[in-house]
Amino acid sequence: MGSMFFGQYLLSKGAINREALIDAIERQRSTNLSLVELAVRDGCLEPQRAEGILTRYRTTDAGLKELCLEYGQIDREKLDELRRIQKSVWVRIGAALVASGHLTRDQIDEHLAAFYEVQHEASQRLEADFRACSDPETVKTFVELSVFYLKRFTNGPVKLQTLTEDGGALSSGRRRYAQKLVGDRELFCALDLPSQVATVVAQGFIGVPVEDDSEVAIDAVCECVNIIGGHACTRLEASGFRLRPEPPFSTEGDEPAGDLRSSTCARVMAGDDEVDVRVFV
Repeated sequence: MGSMFFGQYLLSKGAINREALIDAIERQRSTNLSLVELAVRDGCLEPQRAEGILTRYRTTDAGLKELCLEYGQIDREKLDELRRIQKSVWVRIGAALVASGHLTRDQIDEHLAAFYEVQHEASQRLEADFRACSDPETVKTFVELSVFYLKRFTNGPVKLQTLTEDGGALSSGRRRYAQKLVGDRELFCALDLPSQVATVVAQGFIGVPVEDDSEVAIDAVCECVNIIGGHACTRLEASGFRLRPEPPFSTEGDEPAGDLRSSTCARVMAGDDEVDVRVFV
C-alpha cells in the first residue's frame, strides 16, 4: 500500500463510503479558512490586496504569514490573533466524519493508529526508492518541488504515493508539460496531467477561469513547470550542479521518452486525481 490521505485509507478499509467522505470534505471547506480569507472576513484586508497576496503565494515559496506581513498591511499582533482563530476552528477529516455522524471518536482513534503505522512504512519505502533511483538528488528535488507547487496551484491536498522507473510513456488521457534542463548535464522534467487537473492548475496560477485544453490553460501550466524547473536549478546549484532551464513545452505524445536512458515516475494524488511527475535522465 502506497502513501495516501486518511480519507482514502478509510475508504480502502471499508470504514466509510464515498458519500461520507465527500460530506466530510464539504464540512471542512466551509470551516477551514486560510489566513488571507480570515483577514478579508475580519475586514482588515481588502479583497483586491488579498488576491495579490494569493498570486504571490501561488508563484513563490513564501508563506502566507510573511506575505500578509509584507503586503497585507496587517501587523504581527493582528496576524497572531487570526492564527489563533484559525487554529481554534480548524477541522480535520476525522473530526468532520465524527461531526457528520459517520464514525465515532473511538473508531477514528483506532483507524488513525493503524493509518500512522501504514504511512510510516510507506514513507520508508519511498525513501528507499529515492535512494535506489538512477539520479536520487535530482529526482527528489524535482518531485518534492512539484508536490509543493501542485498544492499551491490547486489549493488542495497533494500527496506522493509511489516511485518507479519505467520507459516514460504518456498514459492515456493525459497531456505532458515538460522542460529541458541543460548545463553540466542534460535532463527533462515533466508533469503528466489529466485535463481536469491541468485546468485547476492553470486557474490557480492565473487566478481566473479557463477552458479545458485551451491555449491559455496550456501556456499557464507550462509556466508552472517553468517555476518548478527554475527552483530545481537553484536548489541543485547548492550541490555543485550548474543547470539552466530551457523554455517549457507541452505535448500529447511521449516526447522526450525515446531519446533518453530512463524515466523515474512519481505517482502523485492531487485531490481525487492521479498525476505523474517524471524525471528523464
